[in-house]
Amino acid sequence: MSSVKNQVKHVLYEGETIIECLSCSLVAHFCLAPHPGFFAATNKRLLFYGIPASGTTKDLVEEFAYINITSIEEKRGITGRHIHMYYNQDLYKFQQIQGMNMFDFMAAVKEKMCMFAASAKERYPVG
Repeated sequence: MSSVKNQVKHVLYEGETIIECLSCSLVAHFCLAPHPGFFAATNKRLLFYGIPASGTTKDLVEEFAYINITSIEEKRGITGRHIHMYYNQDLYKFQQIQGMNMFDFMAAVKEKMCMFAASAKERYPVG
């Protein structure tokens, strides 16, 4: 995890820490080919940090506010386990997950989603 933190630390906000992290590939509406990188759950947001392709200097960084995640779930398929996440009505797939504990990652994400949802309800009560 320390090598991941070293690669991702320049995109973290002040006071932000990584709780759990997965090594995986992202498939989304804007990149149909899998993009390898790290999917990190922090104390403030979810973050995908794409490993730059050879010959490029631009990093792919996607951030996801817990409050805007509609659903996130683990799926099993022919190619192994993957994660489907709906964020602002867009589907993001995290595939080719390697050597990390997905159960701990998903538990941490769902806990943060509940915490941020409860916080929003306190700030904006209905009725």
